[in-house]
Amino acid sequence: MSDTTFDRETLLDLSVNIVPLAIILFFAVLLVVFDPFGSDIVAMGLAQLLHVVPFVVLAVVTYVSGRIIAEAEHTGGSETAARIAERITGEVATDDE
Repeated sequence: MSDTTFDRETLLDLSVNIVPLAIILFFAVLLVVFDPFGSDIVAMGLAQLLHVVPFVVLAVVTYVSGRIIAEAEHTGGSETAARIAERITGEVATDDE
């Protein structure tokens, strides 16, 4: 595989996840700037947690799917996808099917 994991086509495929990441980040920053909860630290912490957790999960899913797409484009298959499937199912994936 090349030095860059994500080429132009892969980034285009991942734009469906990059746009929601930007939206979540925008609202997290907006929440900090306007501080609608005043001095209620629990409410502010919970609100930020409801932004940070989906952001991190979506970022990880975006990265992994980007690796799978890039590997499939370059080699015709994906070792990353095979390892994930093996972990989930407990079976070794073969290319014979």
